[in-house]
Amino acid sequence: QSPGFEKRLAQYEKDWRKSSISNLIDYEYALVLFDRGRYSEAADRFAGVERKYLDESTWQELAFKTGYAFFNRGLYSEARPPFYEVEALPMSDYKAPARYALGYMSYCEKDFPTAQKWFELSGTDPRFAELSSFYLVDCHFMQKDYDYTIAKGTEIFNNEPGVRQAHLARIISESYLVKGDKQKAKEYYSATSKENMGRSDYFYAGSVLYAVDDFKGAISNYTQMTDRTDSIGQTANYQLANAYLKTGNNVAAMRAFKDASEASWNGVMQEDALFNYAKLAFDLNKDTAPFGRYIETYNTSRRGDEIYSYMALASLYNRDYAGAVEAYDKIDELDAGQQSNYIKAYYLRGEQLISSGSYTDAIPCLRAAAYYLPKQDPLGQLARYWQAEANYRSENYSEAARLFADLYNVSALEGMTEGELLSYNTAYSHMKAQEYKQAIRWFDIYLSEGDAACRKDAIVRRGDCYFASKDYAGAIPAYRAAIKEIPVKEDIYPYSQLALSYGLTGDKNAKADVLAYVLHADPSTPMYAEGLYELGRANMDISDNTKALEAFTLLRDSATDRETRAKALIGIGMVCRNTHDYQAALAAYKEVVELLPGTEVAEDALFAIESIYQTIGEPDKYLEYIESNNLAAGKSDSDKELLYFNAAEQVYLSGNYAQAASSLQKYLDTYPYGAHRTNAIFYLAECYNALGGKEKACDYYEQVIAASDAGSFAETSMLQLAELSYSLERYLKAYSAYKDLRDKAVMEPNRRAALFGMMRSAYRARSWEDAAAASDAVAALSGLSVDEKRECSYVKAKSLMATSRRDEALGIFQTLSAQPATDEGAEARYILIQDAFDRADYNAVQQLVFDFSDKSGGQNYWLARAYITLADTFIQLGKKDQAKATLESIRDGYTPERPDDDIQDLVQSRLYKL
Repeated sequence: QSPGFEKRLAQYEKDWRKSSISNLIDYEYALVLFDRGRYSEAADRFAGVERKYLDESTWQELAFKTGYAFFNRGLYSEARPPFYEVEALPMSDYKAPARYALGYMSYCEKDFPTAQKWFELSGTDPRFAELSSFYLVDCHFMQKDYDYTIAKGTEIFNNEPGVRQAHLARIISESYLVKGDKQKAKEYYSATSKENMGRSDYFYAGSVLYAVDDFKGAISNYTQMTDRTDSIGQTANYQLANAYLKTGNNVAAMRAFKDASEASWNGVMQEDALFNYAKLAFDLNKDTAPFGRYIETYNTSRRGDEIYSYMALASLYNRDYAGAVEAYDKIDELDAGQQSNYIKAYYLRGEQLISSGSYTDAIPCLRAAAYYLPKQDPLGQLARYWQAEANYRSENYSEAARLFADLYNVSALEGMTEGELLSYNTAYSHMKAQEYKQAIRWFDIYLSEGDAACRKDAIVRRGDCYFASKDYAGAIPAYRAAIKEIPVKEDIYPYSQLALSYGLTGDKNAKADVLAYVLHADPSTPMYAEGLYELGRANMDISDNTKALEAFTLLRDSATDRETRAKALIGIGMVCRNTHDYQAALAAYKEVVELLPGTEVAEDALFAIESIYQTIGEPDKYLEYIESNNLAAGKSDSDKELLYFNAAEQVYLSGNYAQAASSLQKYLDTYPYGAHRTNAIFYLAECYNALGGKEKACDYYEQVIAASDAGSFAETSMLQLAELSYSLERYLKAYSAYKDLRDKAVMEPNRRAALFGMMRSAYRARSWEDAAAASDAVAALSGLSVDEKRECSYVKAKSLMATSRRDEALGIFQTLSAQPATDEGAEARYILIQDAFDRADYNAVQQLVFDFSDKSGGQNYWLARAYITLADTFIQLGKKDQAKATLESIRDGYTPERPDDDIQDLVQSRLYKL
């Protein structure tokens, strides 16, 4: 290695090319290159050396250094054969480093069993014992031999230098974590390096801290992972979600569960993440779509009933009985706890529907509520009672009678007004079903019990049953019993019916005698006019024209409407004709024509006038009367139909809707295909609407809409159908009707009302996308009031929240909250307070609640809800005394503002837990 030797060597090899010492020269020069770290050149020289020409004592050095020249450059395939050659040669100082190198290469290639074999061999040499022990621990760890890792790793841990010690700390920590010793895992984790951490380091740090319940530390590390879309990312998201839950940040937990549910690396984790995401989306946003997605993906075999039960219970807790019923409907088999809540949900939903007049829809709810309850159960009896009542209101009279009778037979509702009237209701239902014998029997039962509440009506209806079944002889004593207890000044009806019964049995004098009682009644008594008219007719039947004329005259003079006066005049005309006072008769009939021109009554009067003029031999005066008054007697079928319809229409226009409904129905029965059929159906719908028969009104409005000749009635009917459907809580039907109105309305106010109706109906129907779209359409209208704009924003925000577009919704709620004294603004304030709580921002909760308290402007309900959230905040902060004081203050100072007010229930449930 003298200076310049390489030049001389090069010249020598150039001159002599190959000589007897060339092999030795290559070997010696390769050693020099190796020592100088010129491994590539050394490898080339070693390749030219033929071992057979060297002394055996050099073979091991040659093989090792040849292998190392490749090993050092990462050429493991080329390095192995020389190292294997060392292993095959006798023991020497080169054997241990060759074994170590073979172990290290297998370690780098993740062939840990092979690496472990070589490190075990190299570890027997003191020179490589420490390094081999380190790598052996790692090899065992990579083969999941956690016991060895812990035992050997802790043994050598303190003697290892910094980098190796940090790595040992990591794998020992992980081993302890796998073995369930969380504290030891955390102890060794603290010794790991925190510098230059990568995503896998953050993942491990988060996992260790999560395992030892350091959830804030876990969150800090998991959130620093730059990407969480692979397999460890899915695990990180899942555990991050649970860590957020543990720290009270439910909003962040929901989002992390959603991220975990969108990765498919771990199917079990993915399913559980979707379930938890769905649960939180439902709790925080009232969004049911994720639950639907879960069930669609995984069907209902494992968690379907659990989901529906949870949704139902939450809806019941929030007094959303329609939502609770919808959820319970999807559960195949109910357990005991579910049955109890199922009953409550269906009963309370039935009550809601009855209060809105939606009797048909209430029936299945009340039937379901009663299903699991024995007949002796008080709530079961109430459910069956209202089921019977709903059937009655829906005109299912026989079913109503059966239900009422069943309740009576078990002495249901004892001590309650409803219980006292069961036999009466049974009787009445049978009567409406035209089951008169059964009705009479039940009226007898009721009357025998001595209850006074409906006694008078029961006595009268008993007579009606005989009368309706044409047993007039039986009706007479029944009505006589009634008039003994009911003065004529109180009710003329039983007297009128008794008189009719006498008349139908041929006893005309008795009929007139009974009707004479009407003369002692007041004109304000119901049926006074009808009674006087029938008295006049009865006296005519017994040829007592004087008394007949007195009755008709009294009726004429006391009449308060044209129709009644016309009836009286017709009676006077008939009496005067009977007594041959034709001029007085003509005067009476002509006044009828003037009072009700163009009606069927006027038509009859004209016939009478014509007959009188013919009788007195002056038929020309009839023609003169007709011409001078521009009159014409309609005698065709179409004219008669028109007269019939006009008469019914006049009753409708007078506001007597009950009588109008009867008259219009008779018109439709008489002329089922009449020219005025659609008008009559519209009037009939209006009558039932005015009388509170919403369901019937809807049926008739739909017929008008479907009619080809509805004209302007169609638009009005669409509006009325939509509004009634909304009031009946048939929100999908209402939305559809409002949508039709929007598309077909000619009048701008109706189109405007349709847009508002679509928004409100879709919102109530939980059709969130439609509600949001409709709110946008309403917002685009000109001339909106401040209140209308606020309502529109409120519906949009609630709809966005319910579709988990939470950030957008909260932005709108933030704007609404600027007016905390309004209903929408107050609820918006509460939602923002609850959002802060759900994000575990407890300082913000306290600040927002106190600010709301100063500005609530009488919005006591939402302020109370806000203070309940404040109490929940104190509980989370461990300030139970403050929480209790806050809740007790609400309990003692809050006055419920509405029937379904839940404040006291919310307070009591928390106080009970405290």
